[in-house]
Amino acid sequence: MKMSIQVENNLNKSENQQVFEQRAHYIPCKIEEDGPANVKKYFEPYVTANEEELSATFRGHHLDGIKMKLPDGYKAVVLTEAKRPLSEEAERKFQVAGGFKELFYWNWDKKPSKNDNLVRAMEWIDIAEAIHGD
Repeated sequence: MKMSIQVENNLNKSENQQVFEQRAHYIPCKIEEDGPANVKKYFEPYVTANEEELSATFRGHHLDGIKMKLPDGYKAVVLTEAKRPLSEEAERKFQVAGGFKELFYWNWDKKPSKNDNLVRAMEWIDIAEAIHGD
């Protein structure tokens, strides 16, 4: 039996469009917490920009970063799951919690480059559309 996934978007008629223009940070670490973080207050004020390169620290570790925009015509959504089922075959339900148009991508051991998997994955979106587009 295959598991089904449902995504409900209760925000599609929301007047507060700021929930779809949040900032997303991809930081190479694992945090043992699953709740909101006050990134605007405790992380973003300490980000410095030099041309297109970014730098910051997280818990004493230096980070190098870049700002990545999503390809034209694409939007990213943030999903939440109120209750994960006990069985792998059970139906799963997600809610749209917001979205973002740009992603701040961080590395701790090297400067982000075109060889990084996430950067290459974003480029493949444009390549796939060029190959398969109308």
